[in-house]
Amino acid sequence: METQEITRGQWQRFLDDFSKQHQGDRATLQVIGDDVGVQTEAQSLPFVGISAEEAGSAKGAITVMLGTEAEDHIQHQIDAPSRLWQRATGDHAKDALEIEATNGTKTILQLEPMPQLE
Repeated sequence: METQEITRGQWQRFLDDFSKQHQGDRATLQVIGDDVGVQTEAQSLPFVGISAEEAGSAKGAITVMLGTEAEDHIQHQIDAPSRLWQRATGDHAKDALEIEATNGTKTILQLEPMPQLE
């Protein structure tokens, strides 16, 4: 599995492309931090998208959107993100993103293709 850091200037374009490539994949979202331990925010929900917003002089945010139905829709925001990594398998079977915030909290988004119905 290859890990690569995405430079901040590439975040918006990279995340737009990543969203298009993985839309509909199954997503698991975890938050890891000293004050929260390891928290699973979502598991096996359809991936809708991820976007980066630069907010003027503030540190911006990255937003992850999961779930296609009203009862399972989750919008998770990472405030003041500082670093972004992609872990890729090459065949996109189990791609993942790791987002670190300035407060040291890490958010991990793991994706798997939805099983094909035959």
